[in-house]
Amino acid sequence: MDPAANVSTGTGVNAVSHSVLTDEAVARFQRLGFLVVTGLTTPGDLETVSRLLAGLYRRFHELAGARRAHDLGSEQHNARPILEINQTVDLEPQLADTLTFKRCAALAERLLGRDVEYRFDHAIYKPAFNGAATSWHQDEAYALERKILSAHFWVPLQDVTRDMGCMEFIPGSHRGALWRHHRRDRLRDAHALEVVGLDTSQAVPCPIRAGDATVHFPRTVHYTGPNRTGTPRLAWALEFGPRRGLGVRVMAKARLVWRRATR
Repeated sequence: MDPAANVSTGTGVNAVSHSVLTDEAVARFQRLGFLVVTGLTTPGDLETVSRLLAGLYRRFHELAGARRAHDLGSEQHNARPILEINQTVDLEPQLADTLTFKRCAALAERLLGRDVEYRFDHAIYKPAFNGAATSWHQDEAYALERKILSAHFWVPLQDVTRDMGCMEFIPGSHRGALWRHHRRDRLRDAHALEVVGLDTSQAVPCPIRAGDATVHFPRTVHYTGPNRTGTPRLAWALEFGPRRGLGVRVMAKARLVWRRATR
């Protein structure tokens, strides 16, 4: 069966078109902490993004040596590789010229109600028949500051079903406290974090088609499941926040460099 056959864009729960982002949709994002955005970009633009990311993945071992990339699968026993590359826009600036990047930035301005700037991005490649999940977590747990305001987009490069590991969210979780996290599987050298003691009974899965995206707040609790299909899953995640002064940006960049060097 075609994996796309099981994709019901946005599950009908919280989906909006990128071209018709109404005040009601913005209010829904503020209330629930996430949205599905349909028709974010074009097949041709996704091909460009895929080509540029493929060039970085060919350098994965070099980037891992420079602490710009990680095998998240190596943190789990008997897991196949899950390859993450951080700050792909810094490594391949042409990514900032893509329609995907530009539309995410424009949507972030609409959702946050102010001018924004690029903050961070990463790509994650999850091979076919990979039993490892990306644990339930809040992006804010990785940040060096708390109560950050930003919009975090997740853009798959192919149709993504729940069996392939689509995004799942806990509605309204961004309005609560930052949960306690520990390193995944309690491994001391694990890169990934996971929430402790979470009730996931209200989780909303968001299968989407290529060209769509999800967007959430940094405190929204979310997860992607194992890839149980025969199709590899590649996703590009981008973060945009309110524009800051030059001094603040320089300090933030220095903190990222220090964190990467000491992790």
